Amino acid sequence: MSAARQHLHERHIQQSPRRETKTVRQRVFKGGITKGEKILYPLALLAVLFAAYMVISNYASIYIANHEIQQTETVIASQASVNEGLSLQVKGLSEPDRILSIAQNELGMTLSDQNVKVIQSQNLD
Repeated sequence: MSAARQHLHERHIQQSPRRETKTVRQRVFKGGITKGEKILYPLALLAVLFAAYMVISNYASIYIANHEIQQTETVIASQASVNEGLSLQVKGLSEPDRILSIAQNELGMTLSDQNVKVIQSQNLD
């Protein structure tokens, strides 16, 4: 009976297709960084630092420009108030009654109607 079993077993082995075993090599990652990464990381870091420098540089120049604009606006406002005060003084000093009184009292001038010429002024306003 053992001979019959052995014969059947051999037949079964011959009929079944043989499977070939393939050896699969697995690449083992040892850790660390590759040569390409050694180049890419510093370049990426430089790019980020350059972008940060540009942003900060632009922000600083914009801040300085805004500060100068505010100072200029302050100077313009103060000069406008000085100009307004001076124009009020000009209006006050150019009144005809005042000019006539200074001419008569301080300069000794007299008003003669024969020497008066009427000139119509053109308004430039």
